[in-house]
Amino acid sequence: MNITFLTTAWGVSGAEEHLLDLAKFLKEQKVALTFAVRQGSLFEKRVSSEGFPFVPLERKGPGLLLSPITLARHLIHDAPDVLSVNREHDILLGYLASKMASPFRKRRGKLVAVFHTPTGRKIPLLKKFDGVVCTSEYTKNAFSRHNPELEETARVIHYGIDLWHTDKDEKLNAERKRRFFQNASFPLIGMIGELWKNQEELVDVAKHLVPNFPNLKIAIVGGGWKEQVESLKRKIDEAGLTGNFILTGRVPRGKIPDIFFDLDLSVSTHRNEGFGIVHIESLASYTPVVAYRAGGYVEMLSRGGGILVDGGPEELARAIARLLSNHDERKRLALEGRKIVEEYYTIERMGRDHLSFYESIVAGRTWKRES
Repeated sequence: MNITFLTTAWGVSGAEEHLLDLAKFLKEQKVALTFAVRQGSLFEKRVSSEGFPFVPLERKGPGLLLSPITLARHLIHDAPDVLSVNREHDILLGYLASKMASPFRKRRGKLVAVFHTPTGRKIPLLKKFDGVVCTSEYTKNAFSRHNPELEETARVIHYGIDLWHTDKDEKLNAERKRRFFQNASFPLIGMIGELWKNQEELVDVAKHLVPNFPNLKIAIVGGGWKEQVESLKRKIDEAGLTGNFILTGRVPRGKIPDIFFDLDLSVSTHRNEGFGIVHIESLASYTPVVAYRAGGYVEMLSRGGGILVDGGPEELARAIARLLSNHDERKRLALEGRKIVEEYYTIERMGRDHLSFYESIVAGRTWKRES
């Protein structure tokens, strides 16, 4: 099996982290892998540092017009069995390159689209693809509304992670020594993700929490554009909550386990998440999640490990306060969440599903998830 992953994203968000994790698993299964990436991007640097071969594609200026040709040359020369298009904005690029390469190949490579974000746009070209994967039922439903054929043809494969070790007893001690936020103590809650995920609403949530938890620290972990950062800081300052918030900016990927170890609760104010690797990582770290009952992560948290909230900031704050005040309930959800990840959201399960899906596409069979 030979697969090329196409994504010309500039940065490294959940979808790109997922691809790198998946690629490592597939490599262990003797799958030949190549990435097609945006030239000069942060993701190109990550792919290179992980040791994967890649095809750099220019995505601006005159080079933009040459990128389908560059990708087509790769498809002709390396002849991958599958071109997996992992960003919606690359659908046309992947299709054009595949069409250009097809007359020069002994066997046409299969074309697969993978959707991580539930934009739900109508995409007529999807009818030309051999397979479609969505990372949640929520994302599948969003696209099926405007692409009704996907209701029958799209397959759902949830994210999975490579489980790291967390000392359960140490983690569940509210007075534990923190690793990343070394000056913090209980209660410490946080949200991890790029700053377009409605983090500003956490300030509204904090207004309801701080009167009862004056020493509460809320960590917002993730980067954004200068305007996003300034807007968030301004809202925090205007609310008089500067001392309650910690803004870290982007942090190295290797620090994420320490951050989740430190957090007493993980929270989210994002209502349109495709699925959310960070929520799997939170549960895997014995850190319960409190979030709105909206988006793809509902499919995960409905199994347990957290609280899903109907309503707005006041209702979310009430749920957070309830857990901060009840150590036994936090512990119960922490243990439940880790068990759920071990059963449903491991890298092995995700990797096996993707591999069997691609094998089925190449063989012309209908894919069904193994039990």
